[in-house]
Amino acid sequence: MENLSRIGDYRMATFVSDTVYAGATVQQLVDADATADIDYKVFYLFVVDTKTLADDEHPLLAVDLDTEPGRSFRVPVQFYADVSANLSIANMDFADFADAVDATGTYRGFD
Repeated sequence: MENLSRIGDYRMATFVSDTVYAGATVQQLVDADATADIDYKVFYLFVVDTKTLADDEHPLLAVDLDTEPGRSFRVPVQFYADVSANLSIANMDFADFADAVDATGTYRGFD
């Protein structure tokens, strides 16, 4: 993923806009990370896709690229900071959030 066009940084996230990834599947993202140079590997992604833009909650697609590559869940924008912050400081694992999704595969906080 070394040829990414960065458009800004927010907390521990790097925002990327690159048309090469437009319409990419989760498996294609996993494969791209698997072949990336070690300096460009990431542990997880938050993807804005067509569902994110079409849904009123704008749920990002969270994708694990480390422990269980390809495992994913949706996270509405209001929960993004909670998920991202806990992952970035390794306070929680990707699976902690993925295991707490509702029937639609969306994380909406812990009960």
